Amino acid sequence: MAGTITRDQGIRIGISQIITYATLMPILWFVAQPILVNAMAEDIKLTVQQELAPMNNAFVALLQRDVNKVRKDIAALRFRQRRAEDWDSEDALYLADLEIELEALREAMAALAVET
Repeated sequence: MAGTITRDQGIRIGISQIITYATLMPILWFVAQPILVNAMAEDIKLTVQQELAPMNNAFVALLQRDVNKVRKDIAALRFRQRRAEDWDSEDALYLADLEIELEALREAMAALAVET
């Protein structure tokens, strides 16, 4: 009976395995958790980008429309300025505001382009 395991020995082996697994599970979790979290984060990021792409494209189109409008307004003001038709300080301020707005719109478009 050298190769036979008694009932008490089987219980001790079972308890030892349970204790071993119980101590290994937290260690394995701390090793596996970052891998799982990173994989999930990449999947979530890709899904969000795909879902937001149509909205992003719409924002780009709206921004481009606004850029075109502001550029036309700036061109009209500069034409008026060159012809010296009743150009005053309010017109100069309005032109400056339009140039600032144009720069902001371009930055917004560039930020949206980076996101995609």
